Amino acid sequence: MAETIDINKASAEELQQALQVSEECARRVVEKREQLGGFSSWEELKQVAGIDDAMVESLKDGGFKVWKGFVPPPSAKHA
Repeated sequence: MAETIDINKASAEELQQALQVSEECARRVVEKREQLGGFSSWEELKQVAGIDDAMVESLKDGGFKVWKGFVPPPSAKHA
């Protein structure tokens, strides 16, 4: 993957493909991201059930980044 992708903007589908996890696991990542208002560290991502150190390393190697201080736009909050 040549481009850099913000973990806070990646879709569930992108995460599912990058991590090679189930749709449910990818959905848990998105739900946790919304709960936190965005991931500010890789450690926060590892709070998601099913995400381990190897998966985080795979994301890093695949061009994903966590931008510190991420604040999702108001439109990112769903009802």
